[in-house]
This record gives sequence, C-alpha cells and structure tokens, in this order.
Amino acid sequence: MDAILTFHAIDASGSVLSYPPADLEALLERLLADRVAVVPLETLLESAATAAHRVALTFDDGLVSVHEQALPILARLRLPALVYVVSDWVGRTNRWPSQPASAPESRLMDWDALRAMLAAGVAVGAHGASHAPLTGLGDDERDAELRRCRDVLEKNLQVPIRHFAYPYGAHSPTAAAAVGRYFRTGVTTRMRFLGTGEDPLRLPRLDTYYLRGARARESLFAGRTRLYLGLRAGLRRLRRAGAD
Repeated sequence: MDAILTFHAIDASGSVLSYPPADLEALLERLLADRVAVVPLETLLESAATAAHRVALTFDDGLVSVHEQALPILARLRLPALVYVVSDWVGRTNRWPSQPASAPESRLMDWDALRAMLAAGVAVGAHGASHAPLTGLGDDERDAELRRCRDVLEKNLQVPIRHFAYPYGAHSPTAAAAVGRYFRTGVTTRMRFLGTGEDPLRLPRLDTYYLRGARARESLFAGRTRLYLGLRAGLRRLRRAGAD
C-alpha cells in the first residue's frame, strides 16, 4: 500500500494549514522505523514496489516555513520531497486573489530559497501561476495559467517541471486533460491511500492535518490509522456535499 502526504506550512501556529516541526520529525522517524520507503513521487508511480509500504511527501504553496523548518529535517534524514509553487507569487505572501480571508497570511519562498531546496534534493512542481481554481477558468485561461506557471518555473530554476497540484483540489475531466498537456502528474485533495490503476493526473493524497499530535507518532499503515483517516475523509465529503 502506498500514500502521498500533503503538508502546507511547517510551524506551530495551530492553523488548519500548519503542521508542527516536532510532529513532522516524529512522523518521518516513525515511517522509517516502520520500514516505510519514502520515495520521490515519480518513483511511487513508475517503479515496482520493493517495500511493503511507500510514501511520497508533498508541500503545497511554497511557504518559507518549508525551507526554514522542513528542509533541515529532510536533509538530516536524507528524504526526498516535492514542493508545489505558485509561480506569480514567488517571494511574496499567499494573499492571491482567490485566497479566503480566513486563511493565515504566510510568506512564500523566493527564487534563492527554491534553488536551495533543489540543491538539497527537494523537487519543485507547479501549483498554478496565480493559484486560481482551474474549474473556474475558461479553456484559454486555463491553458495560459498552466503554461505560464510551467514556463516561469523552468526559466528561473533551470529544471523540468513535471508535476502539478490542483489549487484547492478543484479538478474535472476537462481540467485534468489540460494538466496532462503540460505535466506528467496532477495531485488532488481527495483523501485516501493510493489504489491500483490510479489516474496519474487525478491522484489522491492524505491531508496531514489529521496526523498531528499523538497521531504523528502512530503507524500510518496500521488498521486503526487507516480506519480513522477513512472516517475523516467521509465526514469531509459530507460537509462539502452539504455546502453545495
């Protein structure tokens, strides 16, 4: 069984988008103690499994705290990860036009910090040019958003950008087809472990908001953890359906 984990900020602010550094260290050390292979996203999707369980680590938005707090932990443990970046907002804050007013304002990495992440073995992916939800854009706008994000990141970082995270998790068959014209993979906010035959352009992830505190120190693939995450995913689907 495999999983993709989602993080945003790595700090102790307590916001729904934050994950405490101590919990990150505990979670990663528990994965290693349980002999879970922490691998790059492309390895998770393209290679035959050599371990019973595998995990890919992803960080959305490109927040400064990932560079300041997560990178030293990843470097010490020699673990790969992937950070998804909003290209038009590099070096600014996460106050893009679509951001809810209730979301905490956080600084974003600048180009030097992103280059330091790359040098340390952390891959960079795309999170849109402006973080606009793709399902709210017309066909031409969607293509422009995706193309500009990829091109700006590749120009400034001098590496191929192959992976994409849907802003707010908003995706559709049309949006996924557009993402496929520019990237190899697309990750969503659908919360579950990976199954067999997953669509690489609509991959599920586990939100680590539900793995804070004591749960950061539990076995991710244990039956009770899987049951707990399944229940939380079901409750989240019900809340979203009630809001429609």
